[in-house]
Amino acid sequence: MLSIRHYMRLMGEAAGVPIEPETQTQLLDDTMGMEGVLLAGVPGAGGFDAVFAVTLGESNHDLVRAWSSLNVLALLVSEDSHGVSLEAGDSRIQEIKSKVSAIYIK
Repeated sequence: MLSIRHYMRLMGEAAGVPIEPETQTQLLDDTMGMEGVLLAGVPGAGGFDAVFAVTLGESNHDLVRAWSSLNVLALLVSEDSHGVSLEAGDSRIQEIKSKVSAIYIK
């Protein structure tokens, strides 16, 4: 992840576009140094609007505290012990069910 971030910064500099602005570099470096953080970066085309972090276990609480102190809002997403599921209220469910019989992830 560190190499990806490095080359994304170089690409941004070459294009004259702040893919990972300095303010986000500092935030991401600090985030990567936190216990339980697996990786952190800038999603998509970059800019000043978003960052992400993948954390292990309950370390997301420390991340939320740290980011909140910097006025950065963390939107938490976590795994579900039941895996991927289709919501019954989604009208597209029948079309999806008819095309997928099983998914195996190894």
